[in-house]
Amino acid sequence: MKNVQKKRPSSSQKSSGGISPFAWVITGFAVVIVAILVIDKLHEAEPTTIQRPAAGVQQGQQGGMGSAPAFELPDIRGKKKSLDAYKGKVVMLNFWATWCGPCKQEIPDFIELQKEYRDQGFEIVGLSLDQPGQEDVVKRFVREKGINYDVLFDNGSVAQAYGGVRSIPTTFLINRDGEIVSSKVGLQPKSAWATAIEALL
Repeated sequence: MKNVQKKRPSSSQKSSGGISPFAWVITGFAVVIVAILVIDKLHEAEPTTIQRPAAGVQQGQQGGMGSAPAFELPDIRGKKKSLDAYKGKVVMLNFWATWCGPCKQEIPDFIELQKEYRDQGFEIVGLSLDQPGQEDVVKRFVREKGINYDVLFDNGSVAQAYGGVRSIPTTFLINRDGEIVSSKVGLQPKSAWATAIEALL
């Protein structure tokens, strides 16, 4: 009788149905990456259309949107500033927040637009929708980014007056007569803003 010796499986061989440690590591990395992308997406505002304009932002003749609702809000230095302070100028009114990804992406373009057109009677006004108590965060952000236009704190009342802003960034263009001529939701290319601004100057 022959002794039958059982062969031991080599370390390089996988047991049937088993998964190698290397595969587990790759799977783990994939899960982490997907989780990071999902969390990042949740923190980035998805622009949506303003569905129901409020009083003062009614559709008017020849594509106009009516008079811009008046407001008076504190700026980052604690001084009150009203829409009347920009009377006779072309105004870009931008609703934004420090936690909004698309808002942060468009700020360098806004800084350049302010430099290029300020001397022609153009002003950008940023209305921060950061939560009350975050004023120092906004001030630090403005300083670090070198924002060269006025930033005011909106408690939500102005966003409501301008049609109930549902997503940021939302930006309105106001002509020299104080009328809203256009509004855009979401990130826009600088060239598009330049064309719209030049048509009003």
